[in-house]
Amino acid sequence: MDSLESKAGLPASLFLPTAAAKQPPHFPATRTTLTAVISTLAMGGAEKIVLEWAASVVQHTATRFNVRLVVLRSAECEWTLPPGVLITRLALENPLQQLEALARTLVKEGNPTVLCHLLRADERAALTRGGARAIPVLHNAEQGWSEGADTLARAPQVITVSRAAEMELNKAGVRTPCSVIRHLPRTPGAPANGHAWRERWAIPRDALVIGMLGAVKPQKNYPRALRLFAALLAQRDAWLVILGGPVGRDGPAAWYAVLATAQRLGIAHRVRLPGFVGDAVNALPAFDLLLNTSQYEGLSIATLEALAAGLPAVVSAVGGQGEVQAPGLTLVDSSASEATWLTAITQGAGTKPDAPAWRGFPAHRLWTLFHLPPPSTRAHGTLFVTANLNAGGAQRSLVNLACALHGAMRFEIAVCGNSSTDYFYDTLTARGITVHRSAATRDCFDHAEELCNYLILNMFSTICFWNTDAKVKLLLSKALQHTRVRIIDVSPGGYAFEEMSAVADFQQWIAFDEAAYYVRLDALVLKFKGDAPAGVRKRMQVIPNGVPSPQRLRLRLKSAAENQTTRIVVSGRIAPSKFLLEILAAMRLLWQQHPRVELHVLGTVEARHAEYGQALMGAIGSELNHRVYLHGECFDAPERVADYDIALVLGEHQGCPNAVLEALAAGVPVVANDSGGTREQVLHQRTGLLIHSTAPTDVAQALAQLIDDPVLARKLAQAGRKRVEKRFSMQRMLRAYRKLLNV
Repeated sequence: MDSLESKAGLPASLFLPTAAAKQPPHFPATRTTLTAVISTLAMGGAEKIVLEWAASVVQHTATRFNVRLVVLRSAECEWTLPPGVLITRLALENPLQQLEALARTLVKEGNPTVLCHLLRADERAALTRGGARAIPVLHNAEQGWSEGADTLARAPQVITVSRAAEMELNKAGVRTPCSVIRHLPRTPGAPANGHAWRERWAIPRDALVIGMLGAVKPQKNYPRALRLFAALLAQRDAWLVILGGPVGRDGPAAWYAVLATAQRLGIAHRVRLPGFVGDAVNALPAFDLLLNTSQYEGLSIATLEALAAGLPAVVSAVGGQGEVQAPGLTLVDSSASEATWLTAITQGAGTKPDAPAWRGFPAHRLWTLFHLPPPSTRAHGTLFVTANLNAGGAQRSLVNLACALHGAMRFEIAVCGNSSTDYFYDTLTARGITVHRSAATRDCFDHAEELCNYLILNMFSTICFWNTDAKVKLLLSKALQHTRVRIIDVSPGGYAFEEMSAVADFQQWIAFDEAAYYVRLDALVLKFKGDAPAGVRKRMQVIPNGVPSPQRLRLRLKSAAENQTTRIVVSGRIAPSKFLLEILAAMRLLWQQHPRVELHVLGTVEARHAEYGQALMGAIGSELNHRVYLHGECFDAPERVADYDIALVLGEHQGCPNAVLEALAAGVPVVANDSGGTREQVLHQRTGLLIHSTAPTDVAQALAQLIDDPVLARKLAQAGRKRVEKRFSMQRMLRAYRKLLNV
């Protein structure tokens, strides 16, 4: 920033201090053990999901979470363990007793939650007898469930890997709370040498290769794939490679059916069956197209891995296939004709689709949130979650409320990002209010994991979002969807709704959309009467901001006839949304009739708006420190506003702007544009002048009206102050939030 200031000739006071602001401390260090139990580590999709999750915990959160991965039985072919992941294998004798003992250990450690992958009902029951909170995970469609849906009725919660599986669960009459986690594969590493794989399989380099991934079992319907391949060979030269071997009770029969079908069709010489390949995902570059003819699927990891690798995929439109969209994905009805399948294969083979937008998205980290302990029924108090403690109206409102609530209830404040100033943090801590930062990164998963863990371990009954990142809100609400934790969103209005809608892709990837979020909310608090999403209107409340009573009042507005200087104040950060360039243009119009008028700006430029600050300085030119004064950081603006004659407040998507309330409370007449809650504060020609645009001509005309008519200005100022005392006092705001938070 220093180099920018010197280059542009910008005064240092215009910017926030270049030195790093003091940040709240991180949450106190805790280590929570996360436990998953799985039947085997056989080379299937479910097993891969579990191992990828465990590896992600070791890689990203090893300082905060321990992983306990328990395997019940050994398999002939198993996945290679990722580095750092430790496995506990149960002895062959008395596995149910061992599971019950494991559960007692979990209870003693403080986290009884255990995710159960491919476990039988009796195995989950053993965990429950020991006191564990056993959550079954359904990795397959209904046809692949090993037991009836009725065995899930008493589970505290169920997790499915696709929306389709959740719908089948509901159709089966299971009313157990259910969450969906679509496990997106990791970003492929450096492209493997596809030619080396082809050489290993004795396939020419320039051949067309159709690949299939997955264990050989009846549901995969490999014989049909062989028949399709035979029809393809009648049209063009090609090879088929199936990476996978027999698994399960019916696996050997399915394997022999593949061999027999290939021989019967006379295509065995063009089919390669390498069996299980531990690094099968690395073999994808050897394929020109992935084929999946499954009769049913939960959510095929092989399909997603192929799409992530930039490979076209022609797959059965069953189960969760297609719930995650990607270029190169072609869905074909499982009962479609051979001609339909061949057309899809022919059109897809050899194409080079773009990488899907979700590639690299860490969906595996969703599992961590569901491994955390359940909230306590003895919880009480509120955890306020805010994006930062920067200089801004939303932050000032939170600080005002927190100082007023202190001593009346149990609460803490968590900050999800870096703050550009330490003023508000110092204000809070000086009052003895606990403030923490959830993570030092900008990763929404880091913040969500830390916040959820902290909320549960410290037994808060309510989480209150206050100007919080939409992704963090979605993740926390998904994790707490089926708990008794109250979730409240104090929304500034339009901005928050737009930010939520802007992350539609994120919502799809985490399988928790905007509608589900608003349904889960216990309350949505707006700062003014405005529109809200339909799903939450019954739980919507309007609580305007309140401001403390000012220490000083503005006594009178100078008359233009007195030939004295009129001082106009703009309080707020210097940013495009505050229309400072338009205000400056309005001042130039105003100076033509009223040359003895000054513009005073109380606010700073954040680094992200440095270019706008430069443009403003260029527009001010020689008027700087002559008729335009930039005061920089002014956290005492509410006290200083009484020194000025007129307050000018322009903005977009306004909530309940404190700058307007602070000026009215101090007896300063206000000119403001009609945006959001401003119209509830400034009643045109009654408590101020409300203009309907930010055009310089309109702004200049309104300012001139107050300068030319001091009687009107005094009348508006007096009425405005009375309105604040009646409708926007700190006491009124405090009463409303105490009622909302059950204090």
